[in-house]
Amino acid sequence: MKNHKIVIVIIALCLFSIVAGLYGKNINTQKAKATQDESTMSLFSDGDKIALINIDGPIQFESSDSLFGPKTSAENARVSLKKILKDDSVKGVLLRINSPGGTVGMSQEVYSDVLKVRAVKPVVVSMVDMAASGGYYISAAADRIYAYPGTLTGSIGVILNTYDAGELLTKKLGVKPEIIKSGKFKDIASPYRSMTKEERQLLQNMTDSTHEQFINAVIVARSNRNDKYKVKKQILDAKILREHADGRIFNGEQALQIGLVDSIGTLADAHDAVSDMAKEKFGIKSKNSIPLVNYNAPTGFNEIFCGAKSQLGKFGITGDISEKLMPFSAKHPNQPLIIWE
Repeated sequence: MKNHKIVIVIIALCLFSIVAGLYGKNINTQKAKATQDESTMSLFSDGDKIALINIDGPIQFESSDSLFGPKTSAENARVSLKKILKDDSVKGVLLRINSPGGTVGMSQEVYSDVLKVRAVKPVVVSMVDMAASGGYYISAAADRIYAYPGTLTGSIGVILNTYDAGELLTKKLGVKPEIIKSGKFKDIASPYRSMTKEERQLLQNMTDSTHEQFINAVIVARSNRNDKYKVKKQILDAKILREHADGRIFNGEQALQIGLVDSIGTLADAHDAVSDMAKEKFGIKSKNSIPLVNYNAPTGFNEIFCGAKSQLGKFGITGDISEKLMPFSAKHPNQPLIIWE
C-alpha cells in the first residue's frame, strides 16, 4: 500500500514537471512574439494601456470558467469586455477577430458588449484571415475596422440548416417514427418527414426577421456613427448595405470600397489608430503609442493549463477531430446561424 502511494506521488510530480515545462515554453514564446510584434505589444503594463482581446473560431457560448476554457472564445471576450468597463487603466480596446461567425444570440451579445465599451472608450477591430457573418456583426459595433487586403468578410445573412431523412428511415430501414405533439408546429423541421409549405414559410419568415436584425444592427452601429475622431472613417450608406447584404463574401479591398471596413492595415496600424483615438479622447499628452496588452490571456492555473494544452495540441495530443471536420451548422441543426462555411 505504501509503495502504491509512493508511485502515485512520483507520477504526479512527473506530470507537474511536464505541465510546468510546457507552460514555461509557452510563456517564453509569448514574450518572444511580444518583443518581435511590430505593434509593440506588452504582456504586462501598470499604467495606461490598450486592451487586446482576441476572438478566434466559431462564435458560440463556451464557458470561460473551466481550466481548459478557450482563452480566445467569444464568451471569454464578453467577460473581458465587461471587466474593461470597470478598468480605468484601459483607455481603448483592440479587438482581433478571426471568425467565420456562429450563433445569432452569442453574436448579438458580444455586439452589445462592444457597443457599451465604445460608448466610453474607443474600440478598433483588426480582422485577420476571416471576420465574416457573425464575425462582421461584432466588428460593426467598433468605432473603426481594419482589414488585410485578402481578409474575407461580409457574408451578411442568416442560414438555417435542416434535413429530411424520412424516406431513408421508412423505405430503407423500415423505421416508422410515431410523434405525439401538443400543436401542429411542435415538430417543425423534424428530420423524420418533409416540411409542409406552411412550416417552410414560418421558418423563412423567422430567418428573414433575423436577417433584418443583422442589417439594422450594422446600420445602428456603423452607418449612424457620429464620432469626431480624426482617424479615417469610411461611410457605409444604408442603401448600399442592403444591396450587398445577401450573404455574399468580400475580400478586404472590396469591403473597403463599399464601406464595410474603414482602412486596409495591419495589427500595428490598428494599434496606432486606437492609441491616437484614446489619446484624443482622454487628453493624453504622449508621442508614443499607448502600450498594447493581451487582456484576455489566462492567468494563474488557467495560464499554466492553457499553455500546456496549447503545446500539447501542436503534437496532436489534444482536441477532438470531429470539431475540425464537422461543419458548425451540422452541430446546430434547426437553428438560425450567422456563419459562412
